[in-house]
Amino acid sequence: MTTTTGHPPKTVSIRQEEKHTIASFFARAHLDNAERLGLCREQLISAANLSSSLLQENDARILPQQLSDLFQAIWAEHDDEYLGFASSPTRVGVFSLISERMINCKTLGEALHEAQRCYRLISDNIAFELKQQQDTVHLYILLTEPEKDTYHMLTELLLMIWHRFPSWLVGDDIPLHEVCFPYARPAHAEEYRLLYPAPCRFQQTAARLSWPSDVLQWPIRRSKEELRRYLKQVPLPWFRKPQYPRNITDQVSRLLEASPQEQLITLDAIASQLHMTSRTIRRKLSAEGSHFQQLKNNLRRDRAIHWLSQDYISLAEVGRRSGYLEVTAFIRAFKGWTGISPGDYRKKLRAPHK
Repeated sequence: MTTTTGHPPKTVSIRQEEKHTIASFFARAHLDNAERLGLCREQLISAANLSSSLLQENDARILPQQLSDLFQAIWAEHDDEYLGFASSPTRVGVFSLISERMINCKTLGEALHEAQRCYRLISDNIAFELKQQQDTVHLYILLTEPEKDTYHMLTELLLMIWHRFPSWLVGDDIPLHEVCFPYARPAHAEEYRLLYPAPCRFQQTAARLSWPSDVLQWPIRRSKEELRRYLKQVPLPWFRKPQYPRNITDQVSRLLEASPQEQLITLDAIASQLHMTSRTIRRKLSAEGSHFQQLKNNLRRDRAIHWLSQDYISLAEVGRRSGYLEVTAFIRAFKGWTGISPGDYRKKLRAPHK
């Protein structure tokens, strides 16, 4: 049952970028860094439509659009694509310039070599190196002064971009063998499951992506007009939840997302649709670092946060749309996800800049 204040009931559909949320850690880290650069924290929070109150909650979540707006605000004020994390500033627009060179190439291999050449010409902040070993190709991302990469934000971002953007160029997911990081596993590493669809290795000698070497022969399938539309949205495409049809975690997640909000599809039903046994799915999910119950909980959490932002919906209805018939069970689960009750969460959302 919904409660209204003169507003008609609205559709219960959720836009693609609202189907998942991002740890508020990333917003706090970039805001802390922006203050270090001399920018006004409160102005950035307002520009990104964030909530100062919610940002104080370690387990709070934000939308991809909010993180994208925060990046845009920092770029507008500081004019450095690398957000002050590199040895010297790199003007905003360099990525667009390089991508416009890449779109003219015939294959992904040619495009990556063109990107490597452009970065060498533009600055020595970051080095891109492609190395092939038998049937595997490694893309290394080397920072000139890694000590400036506070919280490893730039390393994480570049590794994510240079898997997602090449995948977009070829119109298909590039299968990752592994992703390596030159630092210890961070406290927010649980988020890496959404960032990188592959095993993550920490305390490695360098940051790198590892792909099958044959992907270098994949043709560039995007047009200049498609690139123009893509660049108008950057950085939002980098923060949206990607779809990886080869990844069992994504297949299960998509079936969960497509199921009724009040009653999520069961593992047995998913197993039937994927022509596998439930045991096989659990084993495959485990190998990818995920678990069925956690995927369900994450979906319920993200749906709940979305509906809490809609003032016309009662807490009981938010709970029902998140899969809980009893409001007490919903409140208990929500506090477990975010550390605060759904009522308090909604109050903090209503006072976004205070």
